[in-house]
Amino acid sequence: MLKELFIKNFILIDELRLNFESGFNVFLGETGAGKSIIFKAIDIALGAKTSKDVLNNPEKNALIELTFEEDDEEIVISREISKTGTKPRLNGAMVTLDIINQMREKLVDIHSQHQTYTYIQPKHHIGLLDSYIESIDKDFKDTLKKYREDYLEYKNVSKKLNELEEKKQENADRVEFLRFQINEIETAEIKEGEEDELNSELDVLSNLEELKELTYSAYYALNSDDGSILDALSKIKYNISRAREFDNSLDETESSFIDALENLRDISNTLRNYSDGLQNNPQRLDEINERLELIQKLKRKYGDIFEVYENLKKELETIESSVLSYDDLKIKKDDLLNSINKLSQNLTEKRKINAEKLSKLIENELKDLNMEYAKFHIDIQESNFQQNGKDSVEFLITTNISKGMTPLAKTASGGEISRVMLAIKTVFCNIDKISVVIFDEIDTGISGKTSVCVANSMAKLSKGTKETKGAQVFAITHQPIIASKANHFYMVSKEQNDKTTVNVRKLNEDEKPNALAQMALGDISDNSLTFAKELLGS
Repeated sequence: MLKELFIKNFILIDELRLNFESGFNVFLGETGAGKSIIFKAIDIALGAKTSKDVLNNPEKNALIELTFEEDDEEIVISREISKTGTKPRLNGAMVTLDIINQMREKLVDIHSQHQTYTYIQPKHHIGLLDSYIESIDKDFKDTLKKYREDYLEYKNVSKKLNELEEKKQENADRVEFLRFQINEIETAEIKEGEEDELNSELDVLSNLEELKELTYSAYYALNSDDGSILDALSKIKYNISRAREFDNSLDETESSFIDALENLRDISNTLRNYSDGLQNNPQRLDEINERLELIQKLKRKYGDIFEVYENLKKELETIESSVLSYDDLKIKKDDLLNSINKLSQNLTEKRKINAEKLSKLIENELKDLNMEYAKFHIDIQESNFQQNGKDSVEFLITTNISKGMTPLAKTASGGEISRVMLAIKTVFCNIDKISVVIFDEIDTGISGKTSVCVANSMAKLSKGTKETKGAQVFAITHQPIIASKANHFYMVSKEQNDKTTVNVRKLNEDEKPNALAQMALGDISDNSLTFAKELLGS
């Protein structure tokens, strides 16, 4: 149950602390007194959207704090609102709004005019039916979860297959072109560094005569028969060797000179062999030029031949693997289709069985709400695969014995809608074991005997049955008949001094007759008080 509500700096409320008790609680007051502000604060604390506009004083933060008592455990949910954002807390610790919303689902059900509109819309009916089934059939929830997972995967696989199908011809043309380009490069058999080697060889063959002359001249200067450099150096070597015989300190000098002389002899031989080996080879020259022309042609076409070649192969592999994945995806799609078919059939069977049960429960509640001829039916038709299976679900109703079933949104009047919503809400609250139920003007469009039935229904919900524990019920009402069935009265009033403020006060037993008298006839008189006391006595 909701044990305490604290509100600070919220809309027209400076500061308010209310303590609540179990049972049926009503909020009374003139139209525009600010009753809905109380419920709006509770709604926001439990995760509803809000903005800085709710700040009474824009320079201060607003705070809404709810204290619940569940199974002897105290749970405190609060939300601080500032100009820049909000801070939700659970038992003093900062949490996300998702956690707050999870707590809301377990603790509180707030029924507003917006929710009435939601309940009327057929697109929400399958969710309500499934919520009922999940509360009594644990396997249904697992089946629905598995179906949704497979259905989502089925859609993703189908989308990928469609994309691959659209690209099929495009890929075929691309594969043919890639293979042509790869074959063109592979046929050329170009090796890393080959171009540099060919250019070096071309330089030699193009300058053969000059190379021959230069190298032979160098050889001749080193090793001619008369006055060659090597002969002169040999004489120098002899002189150094003789000098070393007199001075051992010249050992290293002699050794270095001998090494240099031998190196020059080797160079001389190399130059002679190189010069002798240079031969004109016009055929090889043509081959080199042709080969270099081929390389240049491919470079103009592809740029970096080796890098492009690797990229072409990778692209070809990617496309070819997509062809393989297409076949795999087709198999996977068939498997998923088979799975969601079976799962959806299971969901449909359970929905049809439980739709009859839920329809009967709602019908019984409608009879208690002075709709004794009402018939309620949950219609299930086959549709295309969608997020919740292959079922199209819609609530049908007839409120007159002479008329057939028609969609809820098209047939019920405002007062009938209120009672249908109360009937549905009562059924679900009993099933879900929600401990706090809030009705924001559920009595719209009803009067007389119907008001008595609605009042009795809300009182019964607060008391519970042998099978169900009673819920703590809160309601805003302008009808004395409904208010009279409540256990606790809270009077909401608006004060206009320097500024407008909303105040809430719990009425004691002596004050209740006056409040009902004021609601019934607009003033407090002997007649109105007598009427009020009769209502309370009934």
